Amino acid sequence: MDDLTASFELVQRAQAGDEEARNRLFTRYYDRVRRIVRMRLGPALRAHLEDGDILQETFAAAVEALDRFEMRDDASLINWLAKLAQHKIIAAADYHSAKKRDTRLEVRLSSRGPFDDSSCVARELAGSMSTPGDHAAREEVKEIVEECVAELPPEYRELILLRDYAGGSWERVAAETGRPSAEAARMMHARALVELSKLVRARGVR
Repeated sequence: MDDLTASFELVQRAQAGDEEARNRLFTRYYDRVRRIVRMRLGPALRAHLEDGDILQETFAAAVEALDRFEMRDDASLINWLAKLAQHKIIAAADYHSAKKRDTRLEVRLSSRGPFDDSSCVARELAGSMSTPGDHAAREEVKEIVEECVAELPPEYRELILLRDYAGGSWERVAAETGRPSAEAARMMHARALVELSKLVRARGVR
């Protein structure tokens, strides 16, 4: 059984009230959601908000809304969880801004979008290191890449999250980002990767 089939079955069982299936489903996607939350928070918001709190609220909301979720492919579940997380981030940021009377906390949150621990961007950059067997070094590169993704302009960040982290097709990426065609999304994505590479190289990753 492949991962997509397994996810479909877990969703169906969870929607039918199977608590074990629901827990397995959320465990399967937990780390991906955690990484997206970290990138969406960025360093400025992370100084004020706990990503663990956002995650807890996200999955609590997912439990309540799971029966209304319609799964079409693997990316659709990631997108749905990411959007739930985004709503929680926006609410928390607005609350903090009102409480502290800050001026928007230096971070713009995009209106849509999602991630995957196995992003090809992170893997390619980590693979270029002189010690590919060094797991700790690879994890450090992943952290650097994710921090740099968070620093990109929103339109670039969304393209990379949707394509490289959520594994969306070019057609889906175009639709989610408002590009006129899959080719237009591909071209803008290429520019986003150039900018990401500049940020990563500036941090000493070669």
